[in-house]
Amino acid sequence: MRGHMAVSLFALVFGAVETGGAIQELVYRGVLNSETEPMIIGALGTVTGAVLLWAAGALLIRSRLANVLVRATAFLSVPTFLISGVYKHYAGWPITLVGIAYPLIMLAWWRMDEKTQAPSKV
Repeated sequence: MRGHMAVSLFALVFGAVETGGAIQELVYRGVLNSETEPMIIGALGTVTGAVLLWAAGALLIRSRLANVLVRATAFLSVPTFLISGVYKHYAGWPITLVGIAYPLIMLAWWRMDEKTQAPSKV
């Protein structure tokens, strides 16, 4: 399907940015400054970014696991960024917007791709 490489490469970039920012929050404010809430938010963001990176890799190589990983990314990203960006204001609004919207866009694109590749029943 068209856009396959673009979707997976954008997911790689966004996953790297999310993971990097979350690790920074986890280490600097959570571990070094001994603050509990930033440690929890950083851990959530690190896991979410890592799953997004994993899903991007699976999409890039067209793995069979991509179906599960794209769904897991959407299920993890939306609550994580609602908590960290909207409710607690740890994440800035650009990455909050990307963290909520892009996994949902990726999920919609994947479902559209599944429909075009599924054999039609007569």
